[in-house]
Amino acid sequence: MSSIEALVFIASKHTSPTRHRVLWRVSVADAKKICSDARTAGSNYMLCFTTANIDDPTSFVYVPDNGRHAEVLRDHSIRVIRAHAHAQTPPVEPGR
Repeated sequence: MSSIEALVFIASKHTSPTRHRVLWRVSVADAKKICSDARTAGSNYMLCFTTANIDDPTSFVYVPDNGRHAEVLRDHSIRVIRAHAHAQTPPVEPGR
């Protein structure tokens, strides 16, 4: 786990999924920008971030990004390190 990376996940009112629903893996600095933007919270949900156990698949599952927060990512020049599409494809080893 890298201490400079964080997972941005969806926290929903009245739900308690067994695994956090992750949208993106980003730097901690970018996660703070995303989660402090008022556009990433509504009456029934909010985006939160964590740096704890971010590589634990029993705690987190990547979900598709529906584009709802595309403006937030663009406005803050967020660099997504990993997202649902990346999570579906295992990393390719060099030389293969």
